[in-house]
Amino acid sequence: MTHTDIANQYIQNVLDGQVLACEYVKQACQRQQDDLSNSDLNYIFNKNAAERVCRFIELLTHTKGKWAGSLIKLEPWQVFILTTVFGWVDQQGNRRFKSVYTEVPRKNAKSTLSSGVALYTLGFDEEGGAEVYSAATTRDQARIVFQDAKKMVERSSGLKSRGFKTSAHAVYQESSASTFKALSRDQGGNLDGLNVHCAIVDELHAHKTRDVWDVLETGTGARTQPLLWAITTAGFNRAGICYEQRAYTIKILNGSIEDEEYFGVIYTIDEDDDWTDELIWQKANPNWGVSVNPDDIKRKARKAMEMAAAQNNFLTKHLNVW
Repeated sequence: MTHTDIANQYIQNVLDGQVLACEYVKQACQRQQDDLSNSDLNYIFNKNAAERVCRFIELLTHTKGKWAGSLIKLEPWQVFILTTVFGWVDQQGNRRFKSVYTEVPRKNAKSTLSSGVALYTLGFDEEGGAEVYSAATTRDQARIVFQDAKKMVERSSGLKSRGFKTSAHAVYQESSASTFKALSRDQGGNLDGLNVHCAIVDELHAHKTRDVWDVLETGTGARTQPLLWAITTAGFNRAGICYEQRAYTIKILNGSIEDEEYFGVIYTIDEDDDWTDELIWQKANPNWGVSVNPDDIKRKARKAMEMAAAQNNFLTKHLNVW
């Protein structure tokens, strides 16, 4: 099967109920299915563009854990996101989606997916002088995705042959004068003046202010197909920038507002679900049985059922309940 076939099968399985999913995931799938059948849409679905990014990421290797050194194998939910985000283009061939919000619990391979996106936009978007950033409020958080990507380059003879190089603080491609760096508010200096082609914002829920987000968003104005890629778990601050983006995503998914250049999907449980039901946990964790260990979730759920103090953390970090 092609990656677009995998994505379409995933969409159908979600909508048919063969894949357990919450209402937000169903709405995201329905949106893509509707767009594919909408002849009046101002965009074209380019299968080659959708396939290309997936093929690229599956040539990269894992850098941590039991899969370290082995090639990445994208799961259907990841293929759905990638083919949707990268497949849609305008009449000039530029990407439709400029902002992406993905909310998914811990251990669902967020950093691995984001690292692949960062490297793809760095050297395969045909963007001269691309500036790609892994952005966060702290240096350590910003370097998580950056370090993953750096290790991927260092272990890839294919990327090296395409002119990818690394230094202590950058991944770069000399032929296109493109660079990928970690960027954080606490590193000092002024973050204004950026010319952002792609910004990876890992764990947006940890941003106490909207400063970094606003700097990145305003820094994309000079690019023809910029990408602001936010991927996060749920958090505890309902007054912050992350919950704001979540609320905006929900309005797009339920049709309250229309924003053709914003993609969002939220993996969580539904409001009337019994969070103690083992079957329900799979709704929120699309990498269930892959990078998400069912026995580990069971152990933490038992603790949450017995200890009120542990319940909030379990619901937020493993089921994406704010």
